[in-house]
Amino acid sequence: RHFAWSYILFSLARYPQALGIIVIVGLVAPRLISYDLRSRGYLLYLSRPLTPWEYILGKAAVLYFLLFLVTALPALLIFGVGLLLSNDPTAIAQTWDIPLRILLASLVLTIPTTAVALAFSAMTQESRYAGFAWFALWVIGAVTYYSLWAVSQTSQGFYSQSDTDRFDAMNQWSNYKLFSPYETLGYLQQQIFGLAIKDPWTWTPWVLVTLVSIAGYGYAYWRVSRVLKV
Repeated sequence: RHFAWSYILFSLARYPQALGIIVIVGLVAPRLISYDLRSRGYLLYLSRPLTPWEYILGKAAVLYFLLFLVTALPALLIFGVGLLLSNDPTAIAQTWDIPLRILLASLVLTIPTTAVALAFSAMTQESRYAGFAWFALWVIGAVTYYSLWAVSQTSQGFYSQSDTDRFDAMNQWSNYKLFSPYETLGYLQQQIFGLAIKDPWTWTPWVLVTLVSIAGYGYAYWRVSRVLKV
């Protein structure tokens, strides 16, 4: 039961929710800071006792709330319905950690994507440029990853392997995934749900996502602080 439920919820987070986040953030986030920079609306916010960090946190909270509604809430509801429909009284004891994994997987998806989206929004006064950069990041990353992966697997005789071996090869960690935000975040979620059992634990994607998050929020803060000094 634990493996089956984890796999179902991971698939929900990996495909419909992750793709939904890309679209939602791409539509909402570009205007959050860029519009204020163009209209100088930040002067109204920061004329009150607000610091630049509080301003950034307020903008990030908008995305946190939206992404929670898209990721964690539906998964928790599905888990709850699964418990209600289960005839096994030990179901809770067998799956008690899954809600925690859901919340952690949601954070892994929400925090870095929000950081990057706010950084793009703070780079320009034109929200359409920030939106283009957001979608280009995911598309170019995916194309780069699949191109490099296909070349490497072709040279290793991937297409002559059995279906099981192909599936294992596609789900194993490779440094090529670092080029794709979608693949990197998906792999971290796979680890969180305990489904990456065939791969050795690697800190590389965790370190990369942490650095990207710090850089994204840091740049947004620097940009707002710099504008206030002008």
